[in-house]
Amino acid sequence: MLRRLPTLAALTTVATLSTAVAEEKVSPEPSKSSKPAVVVSEKASPHAEPTVTGARFAKVAQLCGAESIGTVDPDGAVRCQSNPTSTARSSASTLLAGNYSLSIPAITCTVQGNLPSGDTMPCLSGATVRVDGDQEVPCQVRGVTARRTYICALNLPAGTQLQEVIAYGMDYSTQGYFEAAIWRTQDAGFAPTYISSFGGTWQSSGMAFNAGYVNFPIFPATQPAHTILAGERYVIGFAARDPNEFTWVGGFRVNYYQP
Repeated sequence: MLRRLPTLAALTTVATLSTAVAEEKVSPEPSKSSKPAVVVSEKASPHAEPTVTGARFAKVAQLCGAESIGTVDPDGAVRCQSNPTSTARSSASTLLAGNYSLSIPAITCTVQGNLPSGDTMPCLSGATVRVDGDQEVPCQVRGVTARRTYICALNLPAGTQLQEVIAYGMDYSTQGYFEAAIWRTQDAGFAPTYISSFGGTWQSSGMAFNAGYVNFPIFPATQPAHTILAGERYVIGFAARDPNEFTWVGGFRVNYYQP
């Protein structure tokens, strides 16, 4: 019995070392992201703490920061990559000062008055293949016999300086038109306050034959910029009516300045 004790001790030591090596090699897999991971060149020393220790996690947090996800490779390299949740949360507050442009498709706006979602003009695109074999893509809102009114949300941060809003569409009709305006409403109210120099007069493509593409300002660049106010809901409203169904609304371009 005394002669077998050293052998058992040796086996116990080998098993313990094998377990430690296996634990050292186990590290979290880097999370998958649409963006390539940023590799931090600093490596752990040969005697660094195991991946599962608090010291290693502290080092990851120090290198990657609170807004990133950190992982450790088997060789000790620390990898940092953006946290998608943090990126989405902070994107609005990281805009640099300067001029920006926002496009709002008319087909994304909401129809009013308990009506169907709206009649869209199907465009044909050679790059499109639908399951039924056609090439149709919804592209514009079409005017029909009865006037239909739509609302588009204008979600700009408070403090933004609105510079210009332009309506775009097509009007081939002598009996139809599309019109649009922009206004704000207090969060606790319902009465519109028109912010354009046109006041409450909705701008229109007109009843005359316009022979095709039409665009007109509903907030002209010639007037002073409007500063977006906190506690206000900003919207663009538009409507279309055409018994000939030759009038379509494409959308709006919003030009603004971020201070």
